Amino acid sequence: IATLQRTDENISLYSQMLDEFEMGMKSSRIDELFAQVQEALVPLISKVKSSTNPPDLSPLFPPKTNKTDEEEKNETEEESFPVESQKHLSKTLVTTLGYDTTHGRIDTAVHPFTTSFSPYDVRITSRFNTKEWFQGLMGTIHEGGHAMYEQSLGDSDTSLDTALSMGVHESQSLFWERHIGKGRPFWKFAGSVVRDVFRESGAEGF
Repeated sequence: IATLQRTDENISLYSQMLDEFEMGMKSSRIDELFAQVQEALVPLISKVKSSTNPPDLSPLFPPKTNKTDEEEKNETEEESFPVESQKHLSKTLVTTLGYDTTHGRIDTAVHPFTTSFSPYDVRITSRFNTKEWFQGLMGTIHEGGHAMYEQSLGDSDTSLDTALSMGVHESQSLFWERHIGKGRPFWKFAGSVVRDVFRESGAEGF
């Protein structure tokens, strides 16, 4: 199909297919952007991984116990972070950020995603791990970013009221997940919500 759509043989097939998702973007420009990211990110990651003062990740997991490996393996889900509690937490926080559940819903799936039928029906899913609560929440906030973008579009049938591109779409989800959801101001509020939800569920360490 891309070959038939191509009007200039000098345009690579990848660029032709890319145009469906990011209009006007060429594969050569993508290569330039990723080269810049690689140049900055690789040494930064190496520096972080070799740090002698790594971040404390223990609040994300159940507290350490004196149980044997076999005993921990046989623990029930209720002894860690119950899925229903995580769903309640995710819904509470993502709706506080602006996702409108009167024009959408949140469900569980094997992989987080967003489906928009119109600005009045935008649905998201997330997945949850009973041994670690943070990724499920961040997945919900990420999909909430996609959904809030779709809910904010107009309801006409013109291209003005459609998502601009996949890149813009992803910028919205990553803005909410990385810049808001991982920011100190957000956690000054969200920290108490997390503690309240998991204390109510009986999770240890909260």
